[in-house]
Amino acid sequence: MESPGLLVRNPSPTMAQPRIPSSVFEGLFVRGLEPHDELARALVAEGYDPRCPELDYPVQVWKRCVALARDQVYGELSDADAYRILGRKLIEGFADTLVGRVAAVALPMIGAARVMERLPRYMAMMGRPDLTVHLVTVGERARRVSIPDTHNRPELIAGAIEAGLERAHVQPIISVEERSHLGFRLLVRW
Repeated sequence: MESPGLLVRNPSPTMAQPRIPSSVFEGLFVRGLEPHDELARALVAEGYDPRCPELDYPVQVWKRCVALARDQVYGELSDADAYRILGRKLIEGFADTLVGRVAAVALPMIGAARVMERLPRYMAMMGRPDLTVHLVTVGERARRVSIPDTHNRPELIAGAIEAGLERAHVQPIISVEERSHLGFRLLVRW
């Protein structure tokens, strides 16, 4: 049975697909991964040229580039491990961008619970204001997070949340509790 937090309407064919800001691409593919020549050429072939970035990109370009990085950089790892590392690299690199520095500076001061409360805002900064993130408190140091994201792997988001919470000086443990074609649910503990 699917969680009520994962139930979303099917997008209409005329609904615009999300666009991912250039700063998110820069965070992962320039600052987080520091791509070698082969990966850089492959990213250009998929629609992202780090030497000549556009303002934003269709989510499909993001998906292709992330899958490409998964295969080329972490090909020897399982999908779950590779995508979790990519999520961590995304936040580590994004925190070094102009936009990311603004958000990252507050994380150590506000603490883990407030970082989790602000997750919808952080997702919007990353180009996903279309997502309705549902948080359920599970004790003082845990949250269930339902995200109706059909474009990213749950492990990518889990890795990103881990890296963000570590900047708030906690050691998170994040598990994927549920996944479906409508999105996923994470259990975040610290």
